[in-house]
Amino acid sequence: MKRFIPRLVSSFFCLVLINPVFAEIKEEEQWWLKPQRMLQTNLREIDATMDINRYMRDVRDYNANVVLFNVGGIVANYPTELKYQYRNPYMKGDLVGTVVKRLHEEGIRVIGRFDFSKINEKFAAEKPQWLYVSEKGQNVNYNGQVHTCVSGGYQQEYMFRILGEAVERYDLDGVFFNMIGYQRSDYSGNYHGLCQCRTCKEKFREFCGMKLPATRDENNPAYKKYLEFTRFMSDKQFHRVRDFLKAKGPNLAICTYTTAGVDVIRKESNSALGHGTYYDTEKAKRTLLEVGQRQLANASVHFIAIPYRHAAVSPYLTIRRLWQQMANGAWLDFYCIGPLQRQQDRLGLDLLRQLYKFHAANEKWLVNTKPAGEVGLVRLGDNEYNGLFKILCENRVAFDLTDLEYDRLKSHRLVIVPDAGKLSRDHCSALDKYVSGGGKLLLTGKLPEGLKCIDSIGYKNTRATERGAYIRIRPEDRNRLRQAGLEKLDLVFLQGPFHVYEPKAKTDGLLRLIPADMFGPPEKCYYRNVSNHPALFCEKFGRGAVAFFPWGIGAHYEQQCHSGHASLVMAAIDNLLELNRRLVVKASPLVEVTHRAGSNGMFEWVGLFNHSGQRGKALHEPVPITGIRIELKPAKSVKSVRLLKAERLLDFSGEPYQNGHISNIHVKVPPLGHYEVVLFEYES
Repeated sequence: MKRFIPRLVSSFFCLVLINPVFAEIKEEEQWWLKPQRMLQTNLREIDATMDINRYMRDVRDYNANVVLFNVGGIVANYPTELKYQYRNPYMKGDLVGTVVKRLHEEGIRVIGRFDFSKINEKFAAEKPQWLYVSEKGQNVNYNGQVHTCVSGGYQQEYMFRILGEAVERYDLDGVFFNMIGYQRSDYSGNYHGLCQCRTCKEKFREFCGMKLPATRDENNPAYKKYLEFTRFMSDKQFHRVRDFLKAKGPNLAICTYTTAGVDVIRKESNSALGHGTYYDTEKAKRTLLEVGQRQLANASVHFIAIPYRHAAVSPYLTIRRLWQQMANGAWLDFYCIGPLQRQQDRLGLDLLRQLYKFHAANEKWLVNTKPAGEVGLVRLGDNEYNGLFKILCENRVAFDLTDLEYDRLKSHRLVIVPDAGKLSRDHCSALDKYVSGGGKLLLTGKLPEGLKCIDSIGYKNTRATERGAYIRIRPEDRNRLRQAGLEKLDLVFLQGPFHVYEPKAKTDGLLRLIPADMFGPPEKCYYRNVSNHPALFCEKFGRGAVAFFPWGIGAHYEQQCHSGHASLVMAAIDNLLELNRRLVVKASPLVEVTHRAGSNGMFEWVGLFNHSGQRGKALHEPVPITGIRIELKPAKSVKSVRLLKAERLLDFSGEPYQNGHISNIHVKVPPLGHYEVVLFEYES
């Protein structure tokens, strides 16, 4: 069978090596740019005794096409000939050689895992110059493994001998480096401080002419220089590794937890509580925006914490993590301790297998895609950004993250900028050009200086945070905003700065500020004044339009998740700015929507994920959600609509063009279980 081009990947630091023997297979070049299905079963020493036939059956059964396999560093799982690499005492024969051969015979790529952050204590005793030295002048020995230093000879020199031996002996497809960089804590979380080894002191003085700081101190100029020094040294080492491996194969791709000079970005989701409902959606969108034409391999970590590596998080948290990465165009990436055959918490493995099988069966539709959301959200403002992110998700608005470069902006019909007062003049110029050309813009916070697309309002002052203030929704505002959620609302609470602007002739001013007034005792709980200060502005500019909330409406939703704030945002998007969205999904707020299109222009799909199983910190099996309807204005005439998971066609109706094409499709989706993808395939 045709062999894959070898390559290498990582958990803290991931590199992909392509053997020149296979460089002629043009269709396999840069295979890592397509989303893969990776299993990272971090092997313990004792796992050298595992049943390899069972291991192979598991990898096939899970439809993995990439395996991250322990090769060397702390423990060598092959018969190394190097003096300072510790050979696995449980190994008989050549574990790496056997497994790599078997996996390649099945067409499965292998990423070799290496960890050079520590070295066995018997070697450490012979090479003290390689070791990390704590602020107390001590080495750190953790379970017989002693911390090494990035500046020392082990990571600067000897690791290249280990890498060279491994990649020359085995046709690895990638290399993964764990715990790259200057480590200051151990696995128990004990902080040992800045490395005080002799080499660090010498190299730091060469770097900046200063004495190495003795401890962490944000007020010490030498400490700030030290942070620059560690970044410089880590990057320098990283580029040396890159050059070393690229010399062994022209199609080398680099993957690590940083973005500098890499092709695949490595991250992890490893908190038992999951960091919030949309954590992995935000991470995938943000990372893929930042890295451009590169990929993301974000590990969904099986265990709840480092001290409890054998106990798993909720199966539904694992699937949510993997789905949110997959549905946004990243790798499927699962990480556990030990092979699957030896997992002692197997509750989620069936769900994991099903999702990997789903991805494998639908590669044609899931792998070669691009974002199709019409709305772009700029990542500014922390709580303001987080609140707007949630509003869009819970209202099933298909969106992607964007930066403020004009070429990015023009790919969206509407752009949302939280905390706009922080923008530079260059960013303002890009937004002016975007709106003038027909773009729609939603701003919150304070207007930046130099923004011309909404310059018909004059800034007066900022009212500081006041308890007891509100935003008044007048009958005329309701008539203009035309949002169902506002029918029974006359006000929403305001707790934060409010920027007072005075509208001029061509700018509409909606809503009104209710200044803080009496809120106790109950007998005195009423407001006496509604100001004339608008809380929402709208203005035409060129062929586009701008809406502006002069307060942090997103941060208000992040704080209380009050539907009134969300309704005002949606009213501004749909009715004030008249976005007339291509995709409208009518469903429960518990349904998360993803919209992507085929890179070849022959299809688009809507991903649906059911979040109903979440109750506080617990994630359970979701309850089926009914009544979901999709309305889509497709780019071409639609040949069929089908459910990929349920493997069935759906009826659809629409309004025909004069030439027989369909201009507006309506689809009723059957009850949604855990997740589904609704595929719209075009006529060729």
